[in-house]
Amino acid sequence: MKGTVRVVLFAATASVGVASALQGCAAEKKNLREATALWTEYCARCHGADGKGEAHSIDLYPKLDLSLSAMIQTRDRILIHDRITRGYGAMPGYLGRMEPEEIGRLVNRCLEFAAAPKSAPTEGPR
Repeated sequence: MKGTVRVVLFAATASVGVASALQGCAAEKKNLREATALWTEYCARCHGADGKGEAHSIDLYPKLDLSLSAMIQTRDRILIHDRITRGYGAMPGYLGRMEPEEIGRLVNRCLEFAAAPKSAPTEGPR
């Protein structure tokens, strides 16, 4: 009988420990940074607050201006995600420094820099 009680107590203690660990993981996930904070921390230094590149770097790296980027204009989410994750050229990759959800938020932020679609010309009065 004593052996059964010990097993039950051990199982109960272990399940409480696992539940606490899972709760901790859920709490960490809730603390994901917002896109604006991520942009400021990781991207604005080169791409600028407005995505058009910092003046001191744009002559050396003209592709810093995201409003002119083909992948932004075509809204290629997969390529943008890949560039943020793995990097490209002078741009570092951020895999391991950000959660996947945070990278997704930056993809959405990058797409905000796509030039507004041109409206059809309006005709003047006849």
